[in-house]
Amino acid sequence: MLVYLIYAVLILLTVGLNTKILSSKKQDTNLWITYGLPALVMAIFSFAVSYSNFCGDFNKSYYPAGRLILENPANLYEWGRGLGFVNIPIFALFFIPISFLNKLAAQIIFTLLGLLAIWWSGHLLVKLTKAAGWQKLAIWGLILINGPLHYSLKQGNSTHFVLLLLISAVFCMRDKREIWVGVLLAIAALIKIPLFLLAGYFTLRGRWRVLMGFVGALFAIVGTSILVFGLDLHIVWYQKCILAFTGKSIAAFNVQSVDGFLARLFGDAELKNWELLQMGVNFKVIRYLLFSLLFGSTLFVLWRSKQPNNYPIENLEFCIFICLGVVVSPISWTHYYLYLLLPIVLYLTNQIPIFSGQIWSKLVLISAGLVSLPVILIKIDNPLVKLLYSKILISHYFFGGILLMSVLLVARWQAAKPDRITLME
Repeated sequence: MLVYLIYAVLILLTVGLNTKILSSKKQDTNLWITYGLPALVMAIFSFAVSYSNFCGDFNKSYYPAGRLILENPANLYEWGRGLGFVNIPIFALFFIPISFLNKLAAQIIFTLLGLLAIWWSGHLLVKLTKAAGWQKLAIWGLILINGPLHYSLKQGNSTHFVLLLLISAVFCMRDKREIWVGVLLAIAALIKIPLFLLAGYFTLRGRWRVLMGFVGALFAIVGTSILVFGLDLHIVWYQKCILAFTGKSIAAFNVQSVDGFLARLFGDAELKNWELLQMGVNFKVIRYLLFSLLFGSTLFVLWRSKQPNNYPIENLEFCIFICLGVVVSPISWTHYYLYLLLPIVLYLTNQIPIFSGQIWSKLVLISAGLVSLPVILIKIDNPLVKLLYSKILISHYFFGGILLMSVLLVARWQAAKPDRITLME
């Protein structure tokens, strides 16, 4: 609990200094110092305490994949040998250059590329939203303090690279470059499977040019991969990386989805147990009820709403499906919640419409806090507190995602009533 206390103090310190300097006459000179230094300290603190071995995912997945795809592609998905590559074979080609370096050099290069992708994501968000003043600081502050981002970077995962693809896709949506929206989303979805749900959204809205780009890129990438590496290896990928998770759940603390939450709630597995579990009847009944509620409410709101007639409404619907994809994915790792930076930033910079009233702003801020906390696993001795923590409290990212999605759904419902909508001021 001390970690959360220190984190809260750092946030209060940053906000307090920021508020004070904004009222001074020297804000242009001192703003980035008084705001940036505490936020940077917070980022270093969050990165340091994140539950992860440095480049854990990189070491067991991307680093060996670069050599295996050249020397022995048949072993690319032999997880029993300590590997963990989960993408289609063609993506392993990108890791060939660094796979022939020593591991430390490869780790450093991959981390530096990750930092560059994060910086570019922040730059694009500022440019996309035309943020200035406190909004610009809020964007960089949210990036600096984002626990799932630190977790992804520290693990050496690819989630923060995919965030850059999503932001770029929103840019293309704004500029009506729909083919490129589809292409970018296809690449993102092939890297992170839950994002395939975004193709479902554009199908529901009849955005055929986006779908043309999506399907075209999908066939081009997958087709090339099959031609180069053969169908058999792709069948192995499907069996081990997709089919193996069907009907099963993981109860580990860093699986933050409907399945992960229910597996911890109804099961007795340890929070550091990453084995696939067969769940009982109670799990399945509640799971299908929650899925029906989440999918049903989303489809109902879209059905009752008109086609988006402006860019903010498009952003809103796009963000709803990002939230939905994150919370319903059978295996939604904590670093996937990095994607929720996009709807939170768009909300704070007036890029999505919201029903007027302070309650909505507070709910978004609460959800932002829940999904931005450092990724840690607390050791608790008290049996009752430990039970509450392992069953409920550890799932705060999931709750934050559900809360944010609910607010966005209400906003979309209200957006169908123009006389009751204002943009957040």
